[in-house]
Amino acid sequence: MHLPPHAVRPDYAGGSVLNLAATLGAHHGVPTHHAAYRHPLPLHGARHVVLIVVDALGAGQLRDAITRGDAPTLASLTPTPGPVTSVFPSTTMAALTTLHTARAPAEHGYLGLTVWLDEAQAVVNLIRLYDVYTHTPLADAGFLAAVPSLYRQMRDRGVAAHVVMPAAYQHSVLTRWACDGAEYHPYAQPEETPALTAATLQPGQPSYTLVYFPDYDLICHGSGPDSPEAHAELRRTDRIVADLLAALPTNGDTLVVLTADHGQSAQLPDGYVDAITKKVMKTALRGPVAGEERAAYLRPQPGHHAEIAALLAPHATLLTADDAWTGGLFGPPAHADPRLRPRVGDLIAVPHPGHAIRRPTSPAPMPGLHGGWTAEEMLVPVLSARI
Repeated sequence: MHLPPHAVRPDYAGGSVLNLAATLGAHHGVPTHHAAYRHPLPLHGARHVVLIVVDALGAGQLRDAITRGDAPTLASLTPTPGPVTSVFPSTTMAALTTLHTARAPAEHGYLGLTVWLDEAQAVVNLIRLYDVYTHTPLADAGFLAAVPSLYRQMRDRGVAAHVVMPAAYQHSVLTRWACDGAEYHPYAQPEETPALTAATLQPGQPSYTLVYFPDYDLICHGSGPDSPEAHAELRRTDRIVADLLAALPTNGDTLVVLTADHGQSAQLPDGYVDAITKKVMKTALRGPVAGEERAAYLRPQPGHHAEIAALLAPHATLLTADDAWTGGLFGPPAHADPRLRPRVGDLIAVPHPGHAIRRPTSPAPMPGLHGGWTAEEMLVPVLSARI
């Protein structure tokens, strides 16, 4: 599998969020299915682990924020001594689910915001759980729970598992599966998270707590990752993390790790590609385009593969889904679940930097996107503190 020079390949051999999750799980006794995280973490003797996930905080975005003076708290934490990648695609559905399960996208099956589901014979939005073309609800979503959550496995081993997440997410199908086994601590405003997190650390029992901040990602999508609004939100997040650290007991029993699921890249309006029209979708494709605007999954009609490739080749790197799957783009091939392979279609188009593939089912253009394999999207920070 040949990737272009600008592509950052997910480092499932020890330098990705998959390996980070596997190592944190292994610390609390969960059998690991993947290589250990290769960078040192002060885990020895830690009874409590707190994992903070700031959605869309790419390593480059954090570096720029520290240079601006916007993130003094994050600057005070110990950075990992080497690059860390997201998974592919570099999107929340794939990467946050990996952090919840310590499994690669090719194992847990959440391979993008929308995927082809053989079980439904449709391209389905995995958040809203409906056919993206007809909006018909998915009748049965039970089959989507392909692997156990980290939290269930920890709780079965006597470790108290917690998630501190927005109240709006508490009852979704994805949350009920991915956070199975964890006590859910909902919040209305992120300023509530310090007190909620501190309450999860009890002296008599080892614990694992994931704290999730989604707002930075939402603002980057709506205003752009380099916007004043995004900078202000990151300053707010930094203050909240400072309060969270101050709220935790300082007896040396707790390891705090901060990371992101992916980064964000700025997207100009003229970089959107309108190659997949309704006519093309109806005549040359077997159903809607799936995946992400920065990582599209297509199912060409027989005899139309060359036509689709010609439309997209000027704007994107094209590779067959078989090559991407067996080449380890979605996770180590030895662990990939072959039943999930159809979800990424037959042809994968990863737009060149600055481009995005719009389709008839796309939302309005956004000034911030992710999902592809540029450094802005793929490289994430890992910071830690033992307190």
